Amino acid sequence: MATAIEVDLADLTDDLAEIVNRIVWSTVTTCDRLGRPRSRIMHPVWEITPDRVTGVIGSFPTPTKQAHIARSPWLTCGYWSPDHDAAFIDCHATWAADTHDAWTRLTAGYDPTTIWPNGPTSPNFAALLLTPHRIQIIRGADVSRGAPTPMWTASRTTETVSSTVTKI
Repeated sequence: MATAIEVDLADLTDDLAEIVNRIVWSTVTTCDRLGRPRSRIMHPVWEITPDRVTGVIGSFPTPTKQAHIARSPWLTCGYWSPDHDAAFIDCHATWAADTHDAWTRLTAGYDPTTIWPNGPTSPNFAALLLTPHRIQIIRGADVSRGAPTPMWTASRTTETVSSTVTKI
């Protein structure tokens, strides 16, 4: 089985961009009040540079989704293709206060008026802003030959998470 190897963000952004732009639709997973995972298919739009990755998701602000994000603002965007290329982006999510800016960012990836005809002022439009803290790229061809998969982790998040883990 292949293992992950820590890399700098710039070392995986080309592969990340290729995978998310090819697959487009992501399985986005949050957790309910009991910590149980809940997945849905969504269309994040990513801004990917060698120095930074950020995302935005247009969303219906359902009571379930709002409760999940209020309980735990962490989610995972998973991308998978039949050739077993995958990307997993673990993120901190916040509801966008500026829906006009979020709307503009969404238009870089698709036409959101197909879902929200009244634009960013639609009463059922909201957006989640995504800040990744961990990104892992998996290439099916690499896994089949046992090669390690690249993984980036934000040091500040790792330090925060590590300091709150109780050692047994």
